Order: sequence, then C-alpha cells, then structure tokens
Amino acid sequence: MSEPLSTISTPLIEAFSGEVALAFYNFETGETYTHNATQTMCAASLIKLPLLVQTLTEVARGRLELNTRIPLKAEDRVGGAGILHALEPGLEPTVRDLLTLMIIVSDNMATNLVIDLLGLTEVNSFMQNLGLSQTKLVGKLQLPEDKQNEAQRRGERNATCAADILGLLLRLENRDFLPDNLTDVALDILKKQQFTEALVRYLPTDSELHDPHIVVASKSACLRGLWHDAGIVYDAQGKPFYSLVMMTEGSEDRSYSWEQEGMMLIARLSREIYDHFVKGR
Repeated sequence: MSEPLSTISTPLIEAFSGEVALAFYNFETGETYTHNATQTMCAASLIKLPLLVQTLTEVARGRLELNTRIPLKAEDRVGGAGILHALEPGLEPTVRDLLTLMIIVSDNMATNLVIDLLGLTEVNSFMQNLGLSQTKLVGKLQLPEDKQNEAQRRGERNATCAADILGLLLRLENRDFLPDNLTDVALDILKKQQFTEALVRYLPTDSELHDPHIVVASKSACLRGLWHDAGIVYDAQGKPFYSLVMMTEGSEDRSYSWEQEGMMLIARLSREIYDHFVKGR
C-alpha cells in the first residue's frame, strides 16, 4: 500500500514551496502511510480537536455538563475565525454550543472559553496522558500581546504533528476515549464542519448530486503560509473508509485566498487518495 500512496503523494509534495506532513490510515485494510508525520508544526486550529475530546471526557466524569450555559463577556472577545466576537455580550451559549462553534466554524472565542473551563495545565496533562507527545497548548488563541503569557510573548506556539492528530481520530472512531453517546456527540459535530475548502473540496459529499455520496468528519486550520486539514471519510451509511491528516507550513503563498497553495495541495491529494482507495476499487 505504501508504494502506491507514495507514488500519488510524492510529486505533489515535492512541488510544494514549504514543509508537508501526511498521515493516512485505511480502516478496511489496516494499512498506513506517513510522510514527516512526527515533525512538530504549529497546530493552529488543529489544537481544537484534543480540546473537544477532553471536554467530553470531563462530561463523562461528571465534572462538566453539555447544557451548562456560559455567559459571553466583552473582555472575552478575540479576533480570527468565528462568530461569537461579532455578537453582543450577555449571550449564554451552552458548553455543547461552544464545542460546536469551536469545531464547525473554528470559533476562537468559543475555544478560549473552553480552555477556561478545562485549565491550561490540565489540557497539557490530558494530552500527554493520551500519548500526544508532540502536542502542546501554549496558551489561548488570538490574544493581544498584553494578555499573552510569557511563553507566547517568547514566540512559542501551540504545536502538534500529523501522527498525533491521526492517532486521536483513530481512537475516537474506534471509541477508545468516551462512552458511545459522547463519541457520537464528537463525531456528529465534526461531520457538521463548514470549512470544507481543503480536504473535502473535491470529494462527493453532496447527496443530491452524487450517488453514492460520502460523509466526512473533519477539522481544518490555517494561518499565514500554513494550512492543515484532518478527517475521517465515511460511506453514506457511516462505515469509515480511511482517515487522512495533512499539514503544511512555510508556504511562499501567505494569502488567505481560495486558491492558497497549501489548501490546494490538500484538496488535490485528498481527491487523488479518494479516487485510488474508494472510487477506483
């Protein structure tokens, strides 16, 4: 298996102007393929995946409840992705609402409220206990400099690697983390992803246009010169085909355009992999 996927991926990776990491797992055969999968990169919004899992773990332990309401305050506003920063203070979304916004529109304000619920030290302990050895939360997202911690002011960034994220997705799909009802919550949220311009871009997910169609549970991330995407690809009945994590950074294309180099690399390789392992069989 590794040779065919290497043949597919290598030309696209070699043409990329920055660094690329890839981790792939085929649920039907158990085969894997990796490229730079243990290379530590800036996590950007991929850090939100372990936060989702940890929050639901705290729900399972009885320490948090999904229906608890969290008041929004003006001082909690941060920039970047999301919608909460554009809404008036006083709104009280539930913990489940925060998780949903954190994942499907990558809401940074929601993410920071989740971090407040969990605690920075506790988040890093949780991730290390899961074996996510390259994954670290340095601090909350999009904070102005006067609110950053010392590590952030030194230039440290939230970090992860493709292997860590793939392992997290596989354990989630294999239901190793959580009770079934909370695993369903996590996967249902990931399947509602609205940022689909990379890994999902060229995949047949529209049930009205494609027969058969597929379903994808995913989370993307982007910053200047960086684009990541990670997901699980399912058939229409919910059977998983494969999981794919792709991370790119250091691109010469520092735009946020719909044709950004890292985004398009992920989109093209995702389609090549789908054609080879699903459509072409």
